Amino acid sequence: MKKIKKSKVVEQLLPKAYRPVSGWGYFLHALLYSIPVIGWIFMIAHAFADKSRHIRSFAGAYCFMTLIALAGALGAGFYFGWF
Repeated sequence: MKKIKKSKVVEQLLPKAYRPVSGWGYFLHALLYSIPVIGWIFMIAHAFADKSRHIRSFAGAYCFMTLIALAGALGAGFYFGWF
């Protein structure tokens, strides 16, 4: 009997929205989102319009984390008188 790889079964049975994302996929998306202007545009586009639920959730979480970091940096800047 022929042995079937688990990933092939997952790719065949699951719709595209529910297929898992590899660790490299998350790494490359995080790298893309780190680019100052272009990455932020991609991050917002993926957060609202990507077909994969996993990438959509990751992009939304990364966007939220970026906003919190920006608010913290602005708060520290005003507190220490840098602005």
